[in-house]
Amino acid sequence: MIPFFPHPTLEVGSYELTAFRVLVLAAVLVQFGLVIRLAPRFGVDASRAGNLCMWAIGLGLVSAHVFDVVTYFPERLREDPLELFRVWGSLSSTGGMLGGLLGMLVVSRVRGFDRGETFRFLELCLFALPFTLAVGRLGCALQHDHLGRASTHWLAVAFPEGPRFDLGLLEFFVATAISGLFLALLRKPRPTGFFFGLFFVLYGPARFVLDALRTDDARYFGWTPAQGLMVLATLIGAVVLLRSRRGTIGS
Repeated sequence: MIPFFPHPTLEVGSYELTAFRVLVLAAVLVQFGLVIRLAPRFGVDASRAGNLCMWAIGLGLVSAHVFDVVTYFPERLREDPLELFRVWGSLSSTGGMLGGLLGMLVVSRVRGFDRGETFRFLELCLFALPFTLAVGRLGCALQHDHLGRASTHWLAVAFPEGPRFDLGLLEFFVATAISGLFLALLRKPRPTGFFFGLFFVLYGPARFVLDALRTDDARYFGWTPAQGLMVLATLIGAVVLLRSRRGTIGS
Protein backbone atom coordinates (compact mmCIF):
# COMPACT_ATOMS: atom_id res chain seq x y z
CA MET A 1 0.00 0.00 0.00
CA ILE A 2 0.94 3.67 -0.29
CA PRO A 3 2.63 4.95 2.89
CA PHE A 4 0.95 7.65 4.98
CA PHE A 5 2.56 11.08 5.26
CA PRO A 6 1.32 13.73 7.74
CA HIS A 7 0.16 17.02 6.22
CA PRO A 8 3.24 19.32 5.98
CA THR A 9 2.81 22.67 7.75
CA LEU A 10 5.04 25.63 8.46
CA GLU A 11 4.53 28.00 11.39
CA VAL A 12 5.02 31.62 10.29
CA GLY A 13 4.59 33.55 13.51
CA SER A 14 1.03 32.87 14.61
CA TYR A 15 0.02 31.81 11.10
CA GLU A 16 0.03 28.17 10.04
CA LEU A 17 1.08 27.86 6.40
CA THR A 18 -0.09 24.51 5.09
CA ALA A 19 1.02 22.65 1.98
CA PHE A 20 -2.62 22.59 0.90
CA ARG A 21 -2.88 26.39 0.79
CA VAL A 22 0.42 26.70 -1.03
CA LEU A 23 -0.63 24.18 -3.67
CA VAL A 24 -4.07 25.74 -4.17
CA LEU A 25 -2.33 29.04 -4.92
CA ALA A 26 0.13 27.19 -7.16
CA ALA A 27 -2.78 25.59 -9.04
CA VAL A 28 -4.26 29.02 -9.78
CA LEU A 29 -0.87 30.24 -11.01
CA VAL A 30 -0.44 27.16 -13.20
CA GLN A 31 -3.82 27.74 -14.85
CA PHE A 32 -3.09 31.41 -15.47
CA GLY A 33 0.48 30.78 -16.66
CA LEU A 34 -0.50 28.07 -19.13
CA VAL A 35 -3.34 30.16 -20.54
CA ILE A 36 -1.02 33.14 -21.13
CA ARG A 37 1.80 31.06 -22.58
CA LEU A 38 -0.34 28.93 -24.90
CA ALA A 39 -2.84 31.58 -25.97
CA PRO A 40 -1.12 32.24 -29.36
CA ARG A 41 -0.95 28.49 -30.00
CA PHE A 42 -4.75 28.32 -29.62
CA GLY A 43 -5.40 31.45 -31.70
CA VAL A 44 -6.32 33.71 -28.77
CA ASP A 45 -4.86 37.13 -27.93
CA ALA A 46 -2.71 36.68 -24.81
CA SER A 47 -3.78 39.90 -23.07
CA ARG A 48 -7.49 39.22 -23.63
CA ALA A 49 -6.98 35.63 -22.53
CA GLY A 50 -5.26 36.72 -19.33
CA ASN A 51 -8.04 39.13 -18.44
CA LEU A 52 -10.75 36.56 -19.08
CA CYS A 53 -8.80 33.88 -17.20
CA MET A 54 -8.76 36.06 -14.08
CA TRP A 55 -12.53 36.40 -14.30
CA ALA A 56 -12.87 32.65 -14.75
CA ILE A 57 -10.65 31.91 -11.74
CA GLY A 58 -12.55 34.36 -9.54
CA LEU A 59 -15.98 33.12 -10.59
CA GLY A 60 -14.79 29.53 -10.30
CA LEU A 61 -13.66 30.01 -6.70
CA VAL A 62 -16.97 31.63 -5.75
CA SER A 63 -19.04 28.93 -7.43
CA ALA A 64 -16.82 26.23 -5.89
CA HIS A 65 -17.86 27.40 -2.44
CA VAL A 66 -21.53 28.03 -3.26
CA PHE A 67 -21.92 24.62 -4.93
CA ASP A 68 -20.19 22.90 -2.01
CA VAL A 69 -22.42 24.49 0.62
CA VAL A 70 -25.71 24.11 -1.28
CA THR A 71 -25.24 20.50 -2.39
CA TYR A 72 -22.91 18.88 0.16
CA PHE A 73 -23.59 20.83 3.38
CA PRO A 74 -27.12 22.28 3.18
CA GLU A 75 -27.41 21.98 6.97
CA ARG A 76 -24.77 24.71 7.30
CA LEU A 77 -26.87 26.98 5.12
CA ARG A 78 -29.97 26.32 7.19
CA GLU A 79 -28.10 27.10 10.40
CA ASP A 80 -26.41 30.23 9.04
CA PRO A 81 -27.41 31.69 5.63
CA LEU A 82 -24.27 33.87 5.70
CA GLU A 83 -22.22 30.69 5.17
CA LEU A 84 -23.01 31.09 1.47
CA PHE A 85 -20.90 34.26 1.35
CA ARG A 86 -17.85 32.89 3.18
CA VAL A 87 -16.08 32.05 -0.07
CA TRP A 88 -12.82 31.37 1.77
CA GLY A 89 -14.43 28.26 3.30
CA SER A 90 -15.00 24.79 1.85
CA LEU A 91 -14.67 24.30 -1.91
CA SER A 92 -15.92 21.83 -4.51
CA SER A 93 -13.77 21.30 -7.60
CA THR A 94 -16.85 20.31 -9.60
CA GLY A 95 -18.62 23.51 -8.62
CA GLY A 96 -15.52 25.47 -9.55
CA MET A 97 -15.44 23.93 -13.03
CA LEU A 98 -19.13 24.59 -13.56
CA GLY A 99 -19.00 28.20 -12.41
CA GLY A 100 -15.75 28.91 -14.18
CA LEU A 101 -16.99 27.62 -17.54
CA LEU A 102 -20.37 29.35 -17.32
CA GLY A 103 -18.69 32.52 -16.12
CA MET A 104 -16.27 32.44 -19.04
CA LEU A 105 -19.12 32.12 -21.51
CA VAL A 106 -20.95 35.11 -20.05
CA VAL A 107 -17.91 37.37 -19.60
CA SER A 108 -16.48 36.51 -23.04
CA ARG A 109 -19.71 37.61 -24.70
CA VAL A 110 -19.86 40.79 -22.60
CA ARG A 111 -16.22 41.56 -23.51
CA GLY A 112 -16.96 41.23 -27.23
CA PHE A 113 -15.39 37.86 -28.01
CA ASP A 114 -16.84 36.46 -31.21
CA ARG A 115 -18.14 32.88 -31.29
CA GLY A 116 -14.93 31.41 -32.66
CA GLU A 117 -12.67 33.20 -30.18
CA THR A 118 -14.92 32.15 -27.28
CA PHE A 119 -14.66 28.49 -28.24
CA ARG A 120 -10.90 28.74 -28.74
CA PHE A 121 -10.53 30.27 -25.29
CA LEU A 122 -12.63 27.51 -23.73
CA GLU A 123 -10.44 25.00 -25.53
CA LEU A 124 -7.31 26.66 -24.13
CA CYS A 125 -8.67 26.62 -20.57
CA LEU A 126 -9.72 22.97 -20.78
CA PHE A 127 -6.27 22.04 -22.06
CA ALA A 128 -4.76 23.71 -18.96
CA LEU A 129 -7.34 22.31 -16.52
CA PRO A 130 -5.83 18.84 -15.87
CA PHE A 131 -2.49 20.46 -14.97
CA THR A 132 -4.31 22.75 -12.55
CA LEU A 133 -6.25 19.84 -11.09
CA ALA A 134 -3.10 17.78 -10.63
CA VAL A 135 -1.45 20.51 -8.54
CA GLY A 136 -4.60 21.21 -6.54
CA ARG A 137 -5.34 17.56 -5.88
CA LEU A 138 -1.79 17.02 -4.67
CA GLY A 139 -2.69 19.53 -1.97
CA CYS A 140 -5.83 17.55 -1.16
CA ALA A 141 -3.76 14.36 -1.01
CA LEU A 142 -1.32 15.90 1.46
CA GLN A 143 -4.15 17.26 3.60
CA HIS A 144 -6.10 13.95 3.38
CA ASP A 145 -9.42 15.78 3.16
CA HIS A 146 -11.13 13.39 0.71
CA LEU A 147 -11.08 10.01 2.39
CA GLY A 148 -12.73 7.02 0.77
CA ARG A 149 -13.69 3.51 1.73
CA ALA A 150 -11.53 1.27 3.88
CA SER A 151 -9.49 -1.05 1.67
CA THR A 152 -6.32 -3.12 1.50
CA HIS A 153 -5.92 -2.41 -2.23
CA TRP A 154 -2.41 -1.51 -3.35
CA LEU A 155 -3.67 2.00 -4.17
CA ALA A 156 -4.99 2.49 -0.62
CA VAL A 157 -3.06 4.60 1.88
CA ALA A 158 -1.82 3.04 5.12
CA PHE A 159 -3.41 5.54 7.51
CA PRO A 160 -2.57 5.07 11.21
CA GLU A 161 -6.21 4.22 12.00
CA GLY A 162 -6.43 1.72 9.15
CA PRO A 163 -5.86 1.56 5.36
CA ARG A 164 -8.33 3.28 3.06
CA PHE A 165 -8.48 5.10 -0.24
CA ASP A 166 -7.33 8.71 -0.36
CA LEU A 167 -9.49 10.10 -3.17
CA GLY A 168 -7.46 13.30 -3.49
CA LEU A 169 -4.39 11.20 -4.23
CA LEU A 170 -6.24 9.00 -6.72
CA GLU A 171 -7.56 12.05 -8.57
CA PHE A 172 -4.03 13.46 -8.60
CA PHE A 173 -2.96 10.30 -10.46
CA VAL A 174 -5.85 10.69 -12.92
CA ALA A 175 -5.17 14.38 -13.58
CA THR A 176 -1.44 13.74 -14.00
CA ALA A 177 -2.11 11.00 -16.55
CA ILE A 178 -4.45 13.25 -18.54
CA SER A 179 -1.89 16.06 -18.39
CA GLY A 180 0.80 13.79 -19.83
CA LEU A 181 -1.53 12.67 -22.61
CA PHE A 182 -2.44 16.27 -23.45
CA LEU A 183 1.23 17.25 -23.68
CA ALA A 184 1.83 14.41 -26.13
CA LEU A 185 -1.25 15.31 -28.21
CA LEU A 186 -0.28 19.00 -28.37
CA ARG A 187 2.64 18.15 -30.65
CA LYS A 188 0.25 18.16 -33.61
CA PRO A 189 -2.46 20.70 -34.49
CA ARG A 190 -5.89 19.68 -33.17
CA PRO A 191 -9.31 21.01 -34.18
CA THR A 192 -11.12 23.36 -31.81
CA GLY A 193 -13.08 21.35 -29.26
CA PHE A 194 -10.71 18.39 -29.27
CA PHE A 195 -9.18 18.99 -25.84
CA PHE A 196 -12.46 20.27 -24.39
CA GLY A 197 -14.28 17.10 -25.40
CA LEU A 198 -11.44 14.73 -24.61
CA PHE A 199 -10.99 16.13 -21.11
CA PHE A 200 -14.57 15.41 -20.07
CA VAL A 201 -14.67 12.05 -21.85
CA LEU A 202 -11.64 10.97 -19.80
CA TYR A 203 -12.17 12.84 -16.53
CA GLY A 204 -15.94 12.40 -16.25
CA PRO A 205 -16.01 8.58 -15.92
CA ALA A 206 -12.90 8.56 -13.71
CA ARG A 207 -14.42 11.11 -11.33
CA PHE A 208 -17.73 9.20 -11.31
CA VAL A 209 -15.92 6.04 -10.16
CA LEU A 210 -13.87 7.89 -7.54
CA ASP A 211 -16.97 9.51 -6.08
CA ALA A 212 -18.52 6.06 -5.71
CA LEU A 213 -15.74 5.39 -3.18
CA ARG A 214 -16.76 8.31 -0.96
CA THR A 215 -18.28 7.46 2.40
CA ASP A 216 -19.74 10.57 4.04
CA ASP A 217 -20.79 12.79 1.13
CA ALA A 218 -24.38 13.87 0.55
CA ARG A 219 -26.16 11.74 -2.02
CA TYR A 220 -29.24 12.31 -4.14
CA PHE A 221 -30.91 9.22 -5.59
CA GLY A 222 -27.77 7.29 -4.67
CA TRP A 223 -25.30 9.62 -6.42
CA THR A 224 -23.13 12.43 -5.13
CA PRO A 225 -23.74 15.85 -6.75
CA ALA A 226 -20.47 15.49 -8.65
CA GLN A 227 -21.51 12.13 -10.11
CA GLY A 228 -24.65 13.61 -11.62
CA LEU A 229 -22.69 16.47 -13.17
CA MET A 230 -20.01 14.10 -14.45
CA VAL A 231 -22.57 12.04 -16.35
CA LEU A 232 -23.79 15.21 -18.05
CA ALA A 233 -20.22 16.47 -18.62
CA THR A 234 -19.17 13.17 -20.21
CA LEU A 235 -22.10 13.27 -22.63
CA ILE A 236 -21.35 16.88 -23.54
CA GLY A 237 -17.68 16.02 -23.96
CA ALA A 238 -18.51 13.16 -26.32
CA VAL A 239 -20.71 15.42 -28.45
CA VAL A 240 -18.08 18.17 -28.55
CA LEU A 241 -15.34 15.67 -29.43
CA LEU A 242 -17.44 14.28 -32.28
CA ARG A 243 -18.23 17.74 -33.60
CA SER A 244 -14.57 18.76 -33.37
CA ARG A 245 -13.66 15.85 -35.64
CA ARG A 246 -16.18 17.19 -38.15
CA GLY A 247 -14.79 20.72 -37.82
CA THR A 248 -18.12 22.24 -36.78
CA ILE A 249 -17.12 23.74 -33.41
CA GLY A 250 -17.29 27.53 -33.39
CA SER A 251 -18.62 27.70 -36.94
